Amino acid sequence: MNVNRYGRAKILTQQEIQLVFAQGFDSERDKTLFGVCLFTAARISEACTNHF
Repeated sequence: MNVNRYGRAKILTQQEIQLVFAQGFDSERDKTLFGVCLFTAARISEACTNHF
């Protein structure tokens, strides 16, 4: 999410990350994609282009 539309993203707190994993996703695929991005500091587009 952008703050004040200047391209700066908000850093999620530990509680916000737990909430996203608990309630924010409908599928395991989405949780996995977010987890990969979270732990590798990759963007969504970067994670989608990886072949595991």
